[in-house]
Amino acid sequence: MGYINIFASSKAHVAVKNEQLVLTNDQKQMDYPLTDISSVMLENRETTISTYALSELAAHNILVFICDQAHLPNGVLLPFNSYYQALTQYHWQIAMPKPLQKQLWQSIVKNKIANQNQVLNLCGGHDELKPLIGAVLSDDATNVEAKASLLYFKALFGPQFIRRDDNVLNACLNYGYAIIRGFVARSITAHGLLPFLGIHHANQLNNFNLADDLMEVFRPVVDLLVKQELGNVTELTTTVKAQLYNLMNVEVGVERGKYALDYAIELLVQNFIKSAKEKSNCLSSITIFGLGTHRYE
Repeated sequence: MGYINIFASSKAHVAVKNEQLVLTNDQKQMDYPLTDISSVMLENRETTISTYALSELAAHNILVFICDQAHLPNGVLLPFNSYYQALTQYHWQIAMPKPLQKQLWQSIVKNKIANQNQVLNLCGGHDELKPLIGAVLSDDATNVEAKASLLYFKALFGPQFIRRDDNVLNACLNYGYAIIRGFVARSITAHGLLPFLGIHHANQLNNFNLADDLMEVFRPVVDLLVKQELGNVTELTTTVKAQLYNLMNVEVGVERGKYALDYAIELLVQNFIKSAKEKSNCLSSITIFGLGTHRYE
């Protein structure tokens, strides 16, 4: 799996030659081995890319983000039919018992709240959310997630903060969440799962309900960066976006190992598949340590 995330913010041409991604602008040319690339963000709308390059990026399971006129992600290129046993995965996913789906959502919510609590600790808090973790029931029947989030965001960003407000803090959060959602969607489709078939989210107009389920445990990493590094920004600039995009290299814990965030997503999806196959809860907890970058051996 690749580890380089390319953020192309200026006008450029993107091509593939000799198994290398070639990024050319007015000043220089940069080459990247396809096998080393995890994702590409094409932020500038004047950037051009060849059809051959798009095909090769998809063939190498490289995630490509496309941006709108506001330079915000509004589309992704995902691999299609890249998994050799997709029908088997479909059968496991569709046959997943409802009680198991409820247990998995319970685990996700508990992990999310634990990570939110860790973020508060890293920012000077004192286990404000810890009592709520044990209160999460199967399928989060009493909606502890919403109660925790209400306390969490006000503790993190101040009592006047409202998640739905139109301000730069929320813009930063939404940008970071969109990046994580894209990476989760990439991993889901790469493994032959049905992205619209979630275990909790069930919006008929949403093609990525499962991505919205699994990404929840990673949201607090975005919150931590926005709080610690971007709390004083006044605009969602290219530099800020690059910082948020680079979150995929932040080191997190999975089981007994430490991995970059983008690979932790891959491991979580694999554990979800194992849960579907074995009809038992095999999800591992994701642990946040801070904003340190993972070092590849």
